Amino acid sequence: MKRTITRVGVAGLALVLLHAPLAAQQPTPRLFVEGLAGAVVPTFDIADVAKTGGGFGAALGYRLNQRWVVMGEFDYGSHKDKPTGSADINTLHYMAKVGYSLTGPRDRGWEAIVNLGVGAVSFDVGGLTGTLTYPAINAGAKIAYNFNRSFALVLSPQGDIAFGKESELTTTNAWVWPFTAGLRVAF
Repeated sequence: MKRTITRVGVAGLALVLLHAPLAAQQPTPRLFVEGLAGAVVPTFDIADVAKTGGGFGAALGYRLNQRWVVMGEFDYGSHKDKPTGSADINTLHYMAKVGYSLTGPRDRGWEAIVNLGVGAVSFDVGGLTGTLTYPAINAGAKIAYNFNRSFALVLSPQGDIAFGKESELTTTNAWVWPFTAGLRVAF
């Protein structure tokens, strides 16, 4: 009986000691999906027309290597008009992005990615004008706390600049900032 307990103990200790090196040999997951929610903040000229509103979004990312990431992101914002507070203004942000990881991917702990992108932002003003869609650029970051290889809490401050027509949107460059947080799942 004593030898059996000793053998089981040695086998258990060997498993514990071998687990860390074996886990380190697993490749970093390349694909990730994010679910995000937060606030969408208009600034400069567009802030005269729209109030800060709630928003949600989703991102799909693929790690090309330890530093470079390509992403597609969609954000939806729901605003009220500033003059009356009664008209609904919805913004839809569609962005293709390239990101650079300042830290490299982490199995556990903090990771920071800065990103630049291009795409479009659509504005729907309570059905009054129909949906107006304009080309846009994006700059932002993804700050993640990784609980393990598969799950992370993500903060995603982004800045989107839509290049609109002043006659339609009251400005030629609408700055709208989705500030969101959520969960990243990697696989």
